[in-house]
Amino acid sequence: MFLKTKLSASLVLAFGGAIAPSAFAQQALERVEITGSSIRRVDAEGALPVTVLQRADIEKTGATSVTDLLQKMPGLQGGTTESTSVGGDGKGFAGASIHNLTENRTLVLLNGRRLANYGGQSLTGNLAGFDLNSLPLAAIERVEVLTDGASALYGADAIAGVVNFITRRNMSTGDLSLGASRPKGAVAREERFSLSKGIGDLETDGFNLMASFAVDRRSPMNGTDRSFSKTGVIDFENGGKRYQAFLGSVRGAPANATDDAGDLVNPHYFRTGACASSNIKVTDPGTNKTSCYYDFASKLETYSERKRHSFFTTATVKVAPDHTVFADVLLSRNTSSGKLAAVPVEIGIAAGSALHDEYLAPMGITGDSVAYWRAADLGGRTDENISDFGNVVIGANGLLAGWDYKGAITHSESRFKQNISGYPGGLALNRLRDSGTINPFLEVGQQDAAGVAALSAVAYKGLWDAGDSKLTSADLSGSRELFQLAGGPLSLGTGASFYQEQFAGKPSLFAQGKLADPVAGTLCTPGLQYPDPGACDQRAGDAAAIVPYSAKRNAYGLFLELNAPLVKSFELNGAVRYDHYDDFGSTTNGKTSFRWTPVQGLLFRGSVGTGFKAPTVPQVKATAQPYGVTSAAYESTAALEAIATSLGAQTRPGEVQYDQTAGGNANLKPEKSRQATIGIVFEPVPSVSLGADLWHVAVRDVIGQVSEGSAFADPAKYASSWAVQRDNATGIDYIAFKADNQNLGKLYSTGIDFNVQGRTSTPLGRLTTQLLATYMLREKKQQAAGGEYFSAVGQYDPSLTTVTFRWQGRATASLKTGNWTNTLQANFKSGYKDAVAEVQIVNADGTLSGEYEDVQLKIKRYVTFDFQSQFQATKNFSITAGLLNVFDRDPPLSLANGGLGKGQMFGYDDRYYDARGRTLYVNGNFTF
Repeated sequence: MFLKTKLSASLVLAFGGAIAPSAFAQQALERVEITGSSIRRVDAEGALPVTVLQRADIEKTGATSVTDLLQKMPGLQGGTTESTSVGGDGKGFAGASIHNLTENRTLVLLNGRRLANYGGQSLTGNLAGFDLNSLPLAAIERVEVLTDGASALYGADAIAGVVNFITRRNMSTGDLSLGASRPKGAVAREERFSLSKGIGDLETDGFNLMASFAVDRRSPMNGTDRSFSKTGVIDFENGGKRYQAFLGSVRGAPANATDDAGDLVNPHYFRTGACASSNIKVTDPGTNKTSCYYDFASKLETYSERKRHSFFTTATVKVAPDHTVFADVLLSRNTSSGKLAAVPVEIGIAAGSALHDEYLAPMGITGDSVAYWRAADLGGRTDENISDFGNVVIGANGLLAGWDYKGAITHSESRFKQNISGYPGGLALNRLRDSGTINPFLEVGQQDAAGVAALSAVAYKGLWDAGDSKLTSADLSGSRELFQLAGGPLSLGTGASFYQEQFAGKPSLFAQGKLADPVAGTLCTPGLQYPDPGACDQRAGDAAAIVPYSAKRNAYGLFLELNAPLVKSFELNGAVRYDHYDDFGSTTNGKTSFRWTPVQGLLFRGSVGTGFKAPTVPQVKATAQPYGVTSAAYESTAALEAIATSLGAQTRPGEVQYDQTAGGNANLKPEKSRQATIGIVFEPVPSVSLGADLWHVAVRDVIGQVSEGSAFADPAKYASSWAVQRDNATGIDYIAFKADNQNLGKLYSTGIDFNVQGRTSTPLGRLTTQLLATYMLREKKQQAAGGEYFSAVGQYDPSLTTVTFRWQGRATASLKTGNWTNTLQANFKSGYKDAVAEVQIVNADGTLSGEYEDVQLKIKRYVTFDFQSQFQATKNFSITAGLLNVFDRDPPLSLANGGLGKGQMFGYDDRYYDARGRTLYVNGNFTF
């Protein structure tokens, strides 16, 4: 027996166009289902490719948060992950990126409406998306992912597509859920609690009120908790030869120092013939001079400690038979606390000083020197990221004068705050050096009690940076049937929207470089120089003078859409949208799509459209300022030295991260795109559905930054990407990388999304299977307008510093037997060529040869299996237990060092693989 149903109005409005649930909406979105089945059928398919995950589907994935859920979806890759917040620039953020087209081209909606971007977004456009941590999974009824971008309804700026979260509504029951996750080794443990309850029925009582509260927490996980991440020293074999790779810091403990030639040497090694604990001997093959690099990777956290709290409530009232008003409120807080190795600093050592005479003069050093020190006696650094999110919607929908209408006013706000500890001021360290209180050439633990106390006294603890992102919007849309065509009614949808976007960067006085004594909070006097006590101090090892700023943008849009079922088997849709930005003028974009079912069980569909995306407000209006350090460490080269000399600066010795600067660019042009899809869905039998959609996106005037990898590889080619940054502790002018916003040229991306589903009866029960996969055909991007193209498909590209997986997918098989449902899931990523790394050859006897070689690993395909068993014990109680990564596969060895969105972990790529290993989880659910 077949039962006709219709998809929700939100799917129509968010993905099908402006058409509300009129007679057309029901006709266009009707689907045929076997009773009790949610198998995708041709009759359910529209002209645009949409993947829908219902609540039952979400539970089968084993995802414990919205963030985990989207990271399991094959069509999404390239989004920021939480693990990159440790030592990276993630700030606790997690984002969604469709087809690796970045988070700021992927629009995230809640019930079909926009949300404020992250309050911790940077002035380069990094993290300029919605933070998924702000949404409680307990309140989500389903997720709808549209992988075709720039719709007339929701905006031409969603070039990559849309992720729409639909919350639970009209719920009159209660739902209590408890859960826990336990990775091996008692690390990264999670506990979860959620409670939802609704009262009233909209149809019978005329109202409904639902509220949901959720809280979860996770304990930290250290790099040393896993063999593949416990150190920056990695021994491996490749091609029948043995090698050793090493990632360390020139800022050692005890300190390295520059000699009269500007090369690094290590006084402790000179005295003892060995490097101290947690330091690795590095001999420069060109000069034969030895220094000791600090193994900072052994001090990192893989996952930070995290707590999330959320509250969602919705109230709906039927004020008349055809009119409903509603109000939604979402409040959430996400707190993560990541720990890093002790602060890396540079301290000037004057010729003739006590430290110079005792440690450097015996080595033949006669002039001034710079000590590159890891202040390990101070303890590790901590970054605490606190993100508060609020979203309020008041709206109405109904039927008026033959028009289905809906409208709402929304205010959304994301507030970010970062507290730090373990960071002293550079000038404060200089004063301790001058007083003889500290000695950077001592081993860790050898500082006397006065030295340790003095270090602790100058370590800043408190607010470092903050940001506030706001979005206030209003929207109104309506639809109606106009007249009958051969295949059904010609339907019209139209509407208007307005939004104001605001952003304010609110760095602390310390971050602004306005304090003479950061710990005491004493204001400084600009222009004074050290050793004057009123001189302005900055953070040691990571100097900054962040400039506060605020900016806003107003935009409004108008759209019109027609849906024409020309005949029963062929439907044509056309849409046009006009947008006006108060800072970028006006733009008109359109989309045309079709849906053709020549015979029963066979569907063809396609679309062609254009898009328009303005830069983020900070990308245009932020003040030029220091912007942290490069993600990777680089050696000084002759080409880099030439650029530095021309700017009156110098390069840094050894292999080290360089300072960055960045700022807004008022001359940026908006991105403009063209996108197209062509797809087929075939049902050879009613229980099997085979689907494939070929998609293509082309973007010109791509907004971004020249990658640091490209600039350091060819400094002269990117001569405009360099600036000068003075180290306030040493007074030395060093060359710095300028990560300024530019229009880089063009981007092309093409791939195929596959969706195969089936259902059958077996002697053991009902078996449901699904395969979701994405195959990347092409992805290439310019680093400069008119320049060469680079591609990261199937390889780590040194210019893009990312990887795009050729294949990524998930296969699921679920067997329902009575009250038991067992689900097995396979997750797979194709292999790729890793970054080229310079590694040392290891002799047959295990000793280091002193000879180096460039090696490029071939990363093998990576497959993990998840298993879940759900038992419906009673009508009201169910328990679910599962294993993630059943066979406990470690991430593959990677020698990539740095990259867009990458944390500091070495030995595996934390952007693409989960370090937790086999993880047991249990969830209990009680309804009442």
